[in-house]
Amino acid sequence: MALLLCSVTAVVAAQETTTIKRSTYSIAVDKNMRVDTAGTSMADFIAFFPLQSETDKFGENMNVVMEPTNGVDVTLEEYVRLSIEQLKQYFGTMAITENKTITQKNGQQYHKLMYTTSMNGFDLQFEQRYISTADYTYVLTFTAEQSQYNAYKEKAGKILDSFKLK
Repeated sequence: MALLLCSVTAVVAAQETTTIKRSTYSIAVDKNMRVDTAGTSMADFIAFFPLQSETDKFGENMNVVMEPTNGVDVTLEEYVRLSIEQLKQYFGTMAITENKTITQKNGQQYHKLMYTTSMNGFDLQFEQRYISTADYTYVLTFTAEQSQYNAYKEKAGKILDSFKLK
């Protein structure tokens, strides 16, 4: 009975996502998300969750930015430190709520940065993962209104966890 339940759950989960396959990575997003792979806003792709109502004015979203690192001798920690400096210059004020390096079960490391700030009249919460390879530093970002963050946190976490390097 447990085997059947697990199999059905896996099929349902597989039907609810679509995998975005890029040249150096893949990531699985919800099928109901609007995906833009045109490279707007420096992002390699951006995926928007559906708006919750007609009065919802902010589209919670996920994106991946790839920055070439070939020839640049910068550690992941240094890259994150420089990114935080740039974010502070851009936003003016921001509150960092989490800032740590995580080692996954497969041994791959990423740096997790979470912060809140205000932008264009919205109080926002950001969750970022920085992953560095010999060729690129990938910055995966989930952005939500602070009041909506918990409603999207689980789905966003699954999407972030689905990121796979090729």
